[in-house]
Amino acid sequence: MSEGLKWLQCPVCKETIYWKVPSDVLKDVDRFPTPIVIKHNDHYLVCYVDSHYQLADTEVASAYIEAQAKET
Repeated sequence: MSEGLKWLQCPVCKETIYWKVPSDVLKDVDRFPTPIVIKHNDHYLVCYVDSHYQLADTEVASAYIEAQAKET
């Protein structure tokens, strides 16, 4: 698998973003590509990563709500 630092050009502000997906986070994922949400400045990107940790697709989150989960 191709772990490590990834980069992409932000489709919103055109800055280069460097990001890393921790390998232990994706070990239990059943379906690929899987979405990864990246907060960049004042906007969010949804990046889809394949089973080899390669970027498969990117989209801009046009609207979002930040929520916190609470375990019961």
